[in-house]
Amino acid sequence: MTIGITIGLPGRPSAGPVRKRRSLLKRGLVGLGCGILALVAAVGIFVGVSIYKIDHAVHHVNVPASLLAQGKDDLLAVVRGPMHSEEIYLFHTTAGHTHVLLVPSKLGVTERGGQVVPISNLNIHRPEAIIAGLRRLGIPVSRYVGVDLHMVIPTSNLGLLATGKLSVTSLLSDPTGTTSLLEAVASHVYLGPHTPTSALLALMDVPTSNPIAIPTETDANGNVVLAAAFVAVLRNFL
Repeated sequence: MTIGITIGLPGRPSAGPVRKRRSLLKRGLVGLGCGILALVAAVGIFVGVSIYKIDHAVHHVNVPASLLAQGKDDLLAVVRGPMHSEEIYLFHTTAGHTHVLLVPSKLGVTERGGQVVPISNLNIHRPEAIIAGLRRLGIPVSRYVGVDLHMVIPTSNLGLLATGKLSVTSLLSDPTGTTSLLEAVASHVYLGPHTPTSALLALMDVPTSNPIAIPTETDANGNVVLAAAFVAVLRNFL
């Protein structure tokens, strides 16, 4: 399915607000995960890349509807980069305000067979196990986006972007190069059901400099598990 977004010339923001938005983006986005999501969003808005092209470059993955039924429009974003780097965020919007939950990649989730494994060990191309594991912990998910850059060459543009050595704002000065890079990023994106390409663009305006961190502890078996304080944290998040 193709998602279309019309960006008209009338009413375009002035240069001042655009520069302010870029500055906010550069300061606010945290590490690997939001750097990649910001590239998709920023280029789509500032360079005017066709949403049609992006939507046909991404991969659409299936997740059973029963796993997403208890979510409340919660968007799970998992991004893996080179050198074992990973960022996981859960976005939840209430009354026009988006809360951001930072999920530890080493957090243990229980698989169907009862084995506890870190989220980082699970396949983000097939997120069913990740979403099911989070659901068992009481963390709802209704939409999903994964970005897998763990196989890219660290010294390439994608690798430099993923490791934070190449900034989004520097890319915006070269529309031609940025457009091709965007298409390369899109081919590494995996979208779950009810998650249109426009969901990536929506993350552009979400400040992530101060996400809510999930409190964890280590159990007797060495697994990273939720701490007791998580109940209150989740209540405030939702």
